[in-house]
Amino acid sequence: MMRWKAWRIALGALVTAGMAAVAAGKFAQGRSRYPAEVQQLASILERLSETNDLGTRPIHFMVVSGSYTSYLAEERGLCKEGKCRFFAQLNPYRRYGNGWNELIRQSYAFGDIQGWTFSTGTIAIPQATFRAYGERTGYLACTVAHEIAHFKRDHVFKESYHKHHNLKGYSEKDKSLEMMRFSRQQELEADRDAADMVARAGFSGRVCQDDIRFMHHSVGDGSATEDDSTHPGYEERLAAMKQHYDAREAEPLSPVLGRPARLSYDPEDNLLTLTPHRR
Repeated sequence: MMRWKAWRIALGALVTAGMAAVAAGKFAQGRSRYPAEVQQLASILERLSETNDLGTRPIHFMVVSGSYTSYLAEERGLCKEGKCRFFAQLNPYRRYGNGWNELIRQSYAFGDIQGWTFSTGTIAIPQATFRAYGERTGYLACTVAHEIAHFKRDHVFKESYHKHHNLKGYSEKDKSLEMMRFSRQQELEADRDAADMVARAGFSGRVCQDDIRFMHHSVGDGSATEDDSTHPGYEERLAAMKQHYDAREAEPLSPVLGRPARLSYDPEDNLLTLTPHRR
């Protein structure tokens, strides 16, 4: 009975993998029509999903104009101060015909490495990130995996829960400082998860440690960790990643069964969707 059950499970896995391969093949056939950034992102997601369990929920990726676009929009008086996020999420592949494309062009030229995650499972990667990384695919994979880690761990929800359940009775100042500390810990947690995902995907060396060094230099951020910092400072983040790689060399990663996934791209919505299959 156990042998039959194991055989059925194995057969089901083969069928699922076969269906995923067919879906991936169909996506690959039309990939050349998609923007270069979407193609590069799809290749990374395929590689990550083959050797990592990215969960059971669909994950959507959108290439966006980036935060620099919102700064430019604010300078031009197109939005109120602190109310310009809309411009950071413009579709860089769309022609707007109202001067916004010049904002997007300048953001692509002067913007830098970014990424952010929504609790719904949509991950935004600015177009300038791809320009800044160039052919450094492993570094880009670290940034993508970092954002996936935020979603997999439900960091947005946990941050809200921590604020509203664990900090009752705190003064507003102490609550704010604790939330910043909590946010920094989540960033380090996502860094560690990203390093493991990328290692399982076959990127050699301390690629995510090297990425932190490259990213901070590219962005021009050599800041130290302050009490009101949402992210760890450069030295703390780099040291934490070095410590993680040291631990992984002493205790290698356990293998993880990758979850077959289907990729699809909707050019109208500018969404690249990774849909995991059930095992």
